[in-house]
Parts: sequence; structure tokens; C-alpha cells
Amino acid sequence: MSRSVLFASGKGGTGKSSLCLHVAGALARRGLRVLVVEATPGFRGLEIALELPGETVYDLSDALEGRCSLGDALLVHQETQLRLIPAPEDPFYLPEEKRLSAFFSWGRERWDLLFIDAPPAFPPILPMLAKLCDLGILVTTPEEVAARFAGKTSVLLAREGLAAQRLVINRIPRDFVPTPALRDLDDVIDLCGVQLLGALPEREGGLPPPGEEPLPGLLGQELEAIARRLLGERAELALFL
Repeated sequence: MSRSVLFASGKGGTGKSSLCLHVAGALARRGLRVLVVEATPGFRGLEIALELPGETVYDLSDALEGRCSLGDALLVHQETQLRLIPAPEDPFYLPEEKRLSAFFSWGRERWDLLFIDAPPAFPPILPMLAKLCDLGILVTTPEEVAARFAGKTSVLLAREGLAAQRLVINRIPRDFVPTPALRDLDDVIDLCGVQLLGALPEREGGLPPPGEEPLPGLLGQELEAIARRLLGERAELALFL
């Protein structure tokens, strides 16, 4: 059965989009058919992150508005075989709900997993996406502001019907300095109010594009473990603090 997974953060700069791509890549390497949809109107960037710059001819708005076939909007990432539909160029684009619903129906018939990279904060498109997704993954860094934003976004998504949610704490520095509000990762989880799915160490220079093999080291192991947990498999959680 196909599943649609919404990646949200509340606050920008949490590494949500890179996480979305790497987990999608890990699942695609396992043989699943994975479609990543960049639902951040006006802020296209995933084709650059996948090292596919200049290959975008059609985007999500073209597909939804009938200016091209849905298949024509797909970009193929050769290293992992995941597919990407880039974000609309127009920052004010807002699809009709019936068009978005029809798109999800199309995707569910053809893909094992739809990964939706949502905009930060709570723009008008997010409630529509929440109604159509099966699982929300909230992404935060171990900072009070980011955790509070993730918690607020979690509540808003639940109000729109997306009650199934999990949390990924990203970019955990090895020299994490406790504060009165965040003494450890348990405090981050409590502030977000969402069950933990994974915890990832910070990588200097950020994440490279997903490749044919997992990233080396503890970071790559945990990214693979997150993908396994999404499939219902048991994978030991490595906590870094």
C-alpha cells in the first residue's frame, strides 16, 4: 500500500529538505518506488541538492494545472532512482484542493512512497497537504526556538487531521551545551510533543547529495535506520548525548 509522508519543520534551517532526500534515497536503494514532491512554492532547490540543475522543464504547478502531463514533470536521480517533482516557480501559487487530491491519487497508484517536502512555518498549502498525508515527520534542531516551532506545527497539523507524527532531531553538535530549557534530547522531545523517530549528528559542511551507497559513519547508519523504522523494521536508536 502506498504511503504519503509529509516533512515539516515550522522553522527554516533545520535540514528538513536534506533529510527528506536522504531518507528517500535510502528507501529507493532498497528497491521501493519513491517520489519526492517539492511543495515549497517560489523556493525551488531540491534539483540543485540532487545535482540536477538546469534539468527542470516543468514543475508541480505545471502538472497540477494541466500544462504538462504528470509524468513530464518528473526528474530522475540516477544514483538512487528516486523521482522528483520540483516546486512551482511562483511563490504565490496555491493549487485547488481537488487538483492536489487528484495528484495524490495519481501518485498513490504509481509509487510506494510519496515524500512531500513542505514549506517552513504554516503557509496556506500546508493544511491541504496535511489532509492528504498519512504521516508527518517533524524536523528540528536541538535549539529551543526550533523545537517550539516544531511543536506548534505538530499541533496545527493534528488539527487538520494528520495525527500520526514522528520527530527527527537533526544536526546535534558533538559539543552540545545544555541550557535551562534544553538539558538533553529528552527535553527537545518534550518541547516538541512528538514521538522520536531518529536523532542525527551534525556534519560539517552539511549533507552531500544521496548516492548509490549510504553515507559513512554514524550519520549514515542513523539515516538508514530511520528508513528502516519507516518500513516498520526494528532498528536500534543511537543517541548522542
